[in-house]
Amino acid sequence: MSCLHRAQSLALLLAGLSLLLAGCSPEAAPPEAPPTVVDSHVIQAGNGAAVTRLSGRVKAAERTSLSFEIPGEIRRLTADVGERFAAGEVLATLDDERYRLVARQREAELGEAEAVLREKRQDYRRHARLAEQGYVSRTRLDAARAALGTAESRHASAEAARDLAERDLTLTTLAAPFDGSVSRRHAEPAERVGAGQPILEVISDREGFEVETSVPETLVGALAEGSRHEVIFPALGGAASPATLRHLGTQPRSSNDYPVILAVDAPPAGLRSGMTAQVALSLGEPDADATLPVPLTALVYTGEERAHVLRITEARRLERVAVEVVAIDDGRALVRGELAVGERIVARGAEFVGPGQEVNLLGEGPERYN
Repeated sequence: MSCLHRAQSLALLLAGLSLLLAGCSPEAAPPEAPPTVVDSHVIQAGNGAAVTRLSGRVKAAERTSLSFEIPGEIRRLTADVGERFAAGEVLATLDDERYRLVARQREAELGEAEAVLREKRQDYRRHARLAEQGYVSRTRLDAARAALGTAESRHASAEAARDLAERDLTLTTLAAPFDGSVSRRHAEPAERVGAGQPILEVISDREGFEVETSVPETLVGALAEGSRHEVIFPALGGAASPATLRHLGTQPRSSNDYPVILAVDAPPAGLRSGMTAQVALSLGEPDADATLPVPLTALVYTGEERAHVLRITEARRLERVAVEVVAIDDGRALVRGELAVGERIVARGAEFVGPGQEVNLLGEGPERYN
């Protein structure tokens, strides 16, 4: 065999051994799983004040509860719920017989006191003339003066009692304080009522309408009396009106909600007390540069009040960024945190990925759906 043939045979033998050794080597590691594809959102600058929508109820701006200042039996009560009345119109009366008798008694007592006063005044004048002439002692003059003082006091007391009796007599009539209508009725004719017991609740259109709602404690600092907002009335086909914040409560109700009252600046036709309203509160932004809108679906809550978003870095890695939720409206949240305009965050499904994870963006390059 020639040298050439021996060299070829050796090459074939070595190739065979290489293939045999390759077949006996362990399997290569599987390729790394591709990054998860996520839907992203690029943060934009805020476009004005945030809006928070709350439920409220319409009330008449001028309303009151009517009651008698004195006790008695109701003789007449004709005003019914929904009925309108004019200012000064008599809405209810009490049986006034007892009060008339008391007024007559006090008038008689005043007459007696006036007679005694005249007598004591004349007696004192007589004693004063006699004392000047030396016919009456100083002691008797002082006694006459004291008697006159007592008569004057009794007369003043009788006069005040007469005035009170006449006043009580006028209080047997309950008159309307303004033009309006009856919203509620608490008593019936022939019923005996006490002083101050509510008889009628009345409302007036003279001062327009208010909407009452409540806000959580986290929004109190973003509101101010005199600020402008909007109210919408579903029962009137969604009619809306600007509204001015008239009152912001200082004491919370249940669950740390604070009462808010807004004056309806342009009440639409047909608006009535008791209707429901949707209140769109425009919240002030004390630090507009640090307050940015993000999709609600981007928020991940780790506690009752703690939230975060996942920022996508240039290397397509996720970073957790804690945020403060300032307001929520129409599918977005206004947040404050270590974010900047132009940064990209996970728009939805953030609860299924985590910090440090590598991702691809939906719509860019190869996609993989889990």
